[in-house]
Amino acid sequence: MLIKIILWIILIAPWFTLFFVEKKYIKRFMPAAIFASFLMIIYNVVASNQKHWVINETFIPWLKPLFVSGVFGAFPVITFWVFYYTYGNFRKYLVTNIIIDFLFAVFPIHYMFQEVLGIYELVNITPWGRFILFVFFSIVIYGYYKWQEDIFHSNPKGK
Repeated sequence: MLIKIILWIILIAPWFTLFFVEKKYIKRFMPAAIFASFLMIIYNVVASNQKHWVINETFIPWLKPLFVSGVFGAFPVITFWVFYYTYGNFRKYLVTNIIIDFLFAVFPIHYMFQEVLGIYELVNITPWGRFILFVFFSIVIYGYYKWQEDIFHSNPKGK
């Protein structure tokens, strides 16, 4: 029961942090967060098929291939905050993501989720392999957002 409560907290609590930011920033950076979640959904399905991990604890059974709490909770909100504080400075963005990805993929969050709580178990991927994959995803997300922002904030030709 404690694990299910933790999963619900990971899903819901991060969203409350958005009350501390102006609406214009939510509108500005939420496309990056939504894209990040979309990318993680695809990765979770592929990873499930490739047996990167086995999810032992879930609270929405019909979405079991996904780590629901992370994909729809913590991950998009953390992506939002990273963009909020670092966008425009790619080095700062990348270093911030490397630190966060290390904390999640290698230590201490991975250790807590796998070894202590037993939420999932890595099978055909190492923590370091997942770390490198997450850093790659962060670069893709930044590139997507840069492209998206250029499209929506550029002036049409001839105007």
